[in-house]
Amino acid sequence: MKRVLTVLTALICVIGLLGCNDGNRLTLDKVVELSAKGEDLSWSDFEQYESKDVGFGLYIYYYDIDDTFGLWIGGVPSDKPMYMRLATKTDLDNAIDIRTGDVKAFIKENKK
Repeated sequence: MKRVLTVLTALICVIGLLGCNDGNRLTLDKVVELSAKGEDLSWSDFEQYESKDVGFGLYIYYYDIDDTFGLWIGGVPSDKPMYMRLATKTDLDNAIDIRTGDVKAFIKENKK
């Protein structure tokens, strides 16, 4: 009985720790870090993060970052992405390609 209680307690602790995890949500800090790879960024750099497939015809993955920003990656997975656009949610034309743009400056200009 003591062993069963120990196992149950350990299981509850593990489940509790998993519940405190923010999942695999992409953050602005991670976008800045990844942008340093420039043109070497690939689909695989984003596989671990939660996304939604919002494409029609092309593959377009959307990463919800926070209340202000989202990241859209589009193209064909067997090729390099055509674009990796960090954009404001209120104006999708207000965006930069994280491979070539100044991500830190863009965030600073647009952070609410």
